[in-house]
Amino acid sequence: MLADLVVVPEASLAPVPDSLSLEEAATLPCAALTAWQALVVRGGLAVGDTLLVQGTGGVALFGLQIASAFGAKTIVLSSSDEKRERATKLGAFATVNYRTTPDWDVEVRKLTGGLGVSHILELGGPDTFDRSLRALAAWGHIAQIGVFSGFGPHSNLMRLQLINGTIDGINVGSAEQFEAMNAFLAEHLIRPVIDRTFSFDETQAAYDELASGRHFGKLVIRL
Repeated sequence: MLADLVVVPEASLAPVPDSLSLEEAATLPCAALTAWQALVVRGGLAVGDTLLVQGTGGVALFGLQIASAFGAKTIVLSSSDEKRERATKLGAFATVNYRTTPDWDVEVRKLTGGLGVSHILELGGPDTFDRSLRALAAWGHIAQIGVFSGFGPHSNLMRLQLINGTIDGINVGSAEQFEAMNAFLAEHLIRPVIDRTFSFDETQAAYDELASGRHFGKLVIRL
């Protein structure tokens, strides 16, 4: 919150996990909890499922880590081959460079034997949503989270109906869900991926780095 003191309702608070530093814990309330609600609470993620994540930001990488712990396979989209390599080391089943492979929905279906993926963390918005629909398996689930490409025309949702798919709008989660997620992260020894930590005086540089898209995982400002 970039503040020394804040006032919040007690019901909105959860203890910092003993296994994490304050910097690591700071990444959890938004990015991790969003991925948790999308995949576990609303998506019913299970062993053997397949997941598609767009990019290598905080929500995407938490989704990858959570899915791996559940025994699900994750495909990561990224325009950076270096980030794709890092995602593979983090547990990705496969990666696709969406710049060199603009028809990434076709490639995703090939990687899943023509079936498509059972879960998608949709972070792109209008520029990616139609391809996400085509990459989704029958009875699949799209978690609508981000609109990185802005707001645009509505997609034709007929395919979602034809494959009996579902779409959920995701906006973080509750304190109860947060504590359940923290217990899961501790049990599976999952640690947040922090790309870089900035001092308070470097706040503008932190936002510039965020805008650049160069980061892998989370950026943290230390008070």
